[in-house]
Amino acid sequence: MNIKTFDLNLLRVFAAVYAERNVSKAAVAAGLSQPAMSNALLRLRKACSDVLFIRTSRGMEPTALAEELIDPVRHALSILQASLEHPHGFDPRESERTFKILMSDAGEAIVLPQLVPAVLREAPHVRIEALRRPNELYSQMLQSGEADLAIGNLAFLKTGFYQQRLFGDPYCCLVRRKHPSISGELTLKQFLEAQHVSVATGNADALVEHTLAKMRAKRKVVLRVTHYHVAADVVERSNLVVTVPRNAARNARGVQILPVPLKIPAADVRQFWHSRAHKNPANQWLRSMLAKLVFE
Repeated sequence: MNIKTFDLNLLRVFAAVYAERNVSKAAVAAGLSQPAMSNALLRLRKACSDVLFIRTSRGMEPTALAEELIDPVRHALSILQASLEHPHGFDPRESERTFKILMSDAGEAIVLPQLVPAVLREAPHVRIEALRRPNELYSQMLQSGEADLAIGNLAFLKTGFYQQRLFGDPYCCLVRRKHPSISGELTLKQFLEAQHVSVATGNADALVEHTLAKMRAKRKVVLRVTHYHVAADVVERSNLVVTVPRNAARNARGVQILPVPLKIPAADVRQFWHSRAHKNPANQWLRSMLAKLVFE
């Protein structure tokens, strides 16, 4: 590869395909048309003398060379972006930047309806992209610059990260409105006798299990899902019970919203960012927008 003739825009293409594992989604993320993305990927493969991504049933899987390149490429893009922003600061009125925020479906439901209008009033050309990824990827994505912020009750983001509290979110239980034995109140006895839905990506289940373990009690989990809204839909059509943050139940229909019959602390929903982005003007601006909003 000759760096003198290499098109540096291809680095953005590479990072987008690696992140999305899908050429069409990568095109959207990079702001390119599908044909332009396909052409850029072809040029990138030729320049690297490697296919870089192999189409599989799981999506575009990176080759060994792609795995070696991704961290240096992300780091280089991060440095370039920061360098371009710092000389003149960040002008929200002129910026066409896409901010990428890691959050759950519950976070999307409470944060985005307030954040997006506030952002567009000051930055009409800015775009917001909400990302849902497994928790174990959060640290890597924030460190690499693949994501700008993460929002949630994310106690696992510690060393190397800053955080700011946005709002508190107490937990509640959902049961269907015409439940045969639960109406208006959920007792501890009913809670333990009921069958439950567990939401794998949330913190409610860990708190419930920890509290029950201290009581030497157990609940009956018969279904595990990854999103709060799916759990609410299942509960509405069954006799199951689910424990969720109160804001996750905001748009739930056909369910009773009842206090949890256990003493568990409310969730502290915070925004998190990596130290590499702490002094970045664009990141600072986005954080300030979030901090000014009132979610409670």
